[in-house]
Amino acid sequence: MDSRGVSPMIATIVLIAITFAVAAILALSLASAPQPSVIFGGQLSLENVENGRTVIVIKHTYGDRANDAVQGTASGFKWKNLELRVNGIIKDNIITLVSEGVSRTATAGTYYALVTGDQIRVDVGTALTIGDKVSLKWVPKNQTLIEKEVTY
Repeated sequence: MDSRGVSPMIATIVLIAITFAVAAILALSLASAPQPSVIFGGQLSLENVENGRTVIVIKHTYGDRANDAVQGTASGFKWKNLELRVNGIIKDNIITLVSEGVSRTATAGTYYALVTGDQIRVDVGTALTIGDKVSLKWVPKNQTLIEKEVTY
């Protein structure tokens, strides 16, 4: 019986080529996967969440820097990566901003970060009443950072 087959050298080359092809496909699929956005690792606090108050103060108490928290516009400040909500409605009447230790005035097209000790004062329009829910959200991850209910 005359048996013929592929030479061992050809078989080895084919196996190595298949291995490299599978590795390349795997590397390309992992490299093209979307990158997750970063969860905010700092601590912010909400102050003045009390019955009858019209101004809420957001303070950065410790942890990671909140990059691009607020954006400057021609008419003042608006939220970028942070959002303050009262009963689910965005409140964006920012009165004052202390960013990176400096009291800021809005410059159109400029983004402002928050570091430890910084604060934002927001006029919520109408006075808070008992039962109102106030929340602060980190927009890139839709992460609720803090939630408070007006209880007194």
